[in-house]
Amino acid sequence: MELFKLKDYALEDTIAAIATYPAKSALGVIKISGKKALRIISKIFRPARKKDMKKVKTFTLHYGWIVNPLDKKVVDEVLVSVMRKPFSYTREDVVEISSHGGVLVLDKILKLVLREGARLAKPGEFSYRAFINGRVDLLQVQSILNIVEASTEKALFSAAEQLKGDASSFLRELKERIKNVYIHTQAIIDFPEEEIEIEESRVKRRIERIKKDIEKIKKASFWGQILKEGVTCVICGKTNVGKSTLFNSLIEKEKALVTKIAGTTRDAVEESVNIGGIYLHLYDIAGIMKSKSLIERKAIKKSFQKLEEADIVIFVFDYSRQLSKDDYLLLEKVKNKKVIYVINKVDLKRKIDLKKIRQLTPQIKLSALKKTGLDRLKGEIASLVSKEGLEKENAIFLAHWQREILKKIEENLRKALFYLDKKYTIDFVNFSLKEIIEDLDKIMGVSLEKEILESLFSQFCIGK
Repeated sequence: MELFKLKDYALEDTIAAIATYPAKSALGVIKISGKKALRIISKIFRPARKKDMKKVKTFTLHYGWIVNPLDKKVVDEVLVSVMRKPFSYTREDVVEISSHGGVLVLDKILKLVLREGARLAKPGEFSYRAFINGRVDLLQVQSILNIVEASTEKALFSAAEQLKGDASSFLRELKERIKNVYIHTQAIIDFPEEEIEIEESRVKRRIERIKKDIEKIKKASFWGQILKEGVTCVICGKTNVGKSTLFNSLIEKEKALVTKIAGTTRDAVEESVNIGGIYLHLYDIAGIMKSKSLIERKAIKKSFQKLEEADIVIFVFDYSRQLSKDDYLLLEKVKNKKVIYVINKVDLKRKIDLKKIRQLTPQIKLSALKKTGLDRLKGEIASLVSKEGLEKENAIFLAHWQREILKKIEENLRKALFYLDKKYTIDFVNFSLKEIIEDLDKIMGVSLEKEILESLFSQFCIGK
């Protein structure tokens, strides 16, 4: 299947863009890629040592000045690096101009480059060319975007690992194994007169091993999703149990209003924080359970809605108060959630009956006000997120549409095994395997539709 090429990203053009943030800074970089790159730089660059820039070797650095060819005025003192095709990011001739930072100087240099025959690159166009020209595959393109957007060290490390191409190699090897089984089943269909032996038990074992590897990829993509998008964590509990104090202690700043008056928090308060390498979207919600007030009823509704959306719930009990109907009502609301049970205010005299909640695990005793026990809570959060046994090295960053295709692949593998168990003709198994191969091609970017490509590369900045 042929890869869909985007018309707006015309490969015959030479493209240019500012690759650094245009602001007052020590350094700015302008990148040029395409067949005219060396010709353009030879017209606007005056090297300190006289040379023909169209003939310089690849991976060389040249000192000199950018000069306006019309009036011969010097624009800036620069360094120019040259990377000839195919030994560049785009596998085209690439030139990078390192100038002083600043909006005006970068703008003037870029205008000279464009005037000499380049056009302004579209978002992600450099990476698009690297992809089309085989420098990187789709998974590596996604890892580049994830490196730029990484919000934690674990996310950055995992994205860099994916850029190395190990995930791509694993998927390619998996596809070859599926193809081998498919070819065997196709031979049985095409040459029935040859009486090719159908070793159903062997075919089944091979498909079962493939299914296990797909499950590994699915788990790794789930971990990648967590590292990229973070986890929604809601702090809940009845009024005045110290939810807002705990929230402030976890984010290490005073954001949620804390008073002795019950029901201070009406609307959900949100903050994102890095806990154990996990990007946590933390919410402090209202603790009011029943009210005749319209405002409070709306707060209760929002609280329950946020609980529904939560990946993790931190359920807070008050060590210094007895359990109440509100505690039990909230416990019913979170019974199907991943919950960490926190017993707060352990610095005060105990009134809670711990025997009534001893079956609730994991339990952590702490004082949010005194900031004792917080490290154990943070460790429990990280542990709960990754208790599937996944490690950061195994993360694979896949888009939502790729994860949906993985589900389809799993379903086709289940079908193939069902057909073998129920003694269906080999045609049914063959068709399922064919669909799996096609779907793997989509995940790896061998065949993609226009809309998916446009959506992916539009997320990049113009200089990437």
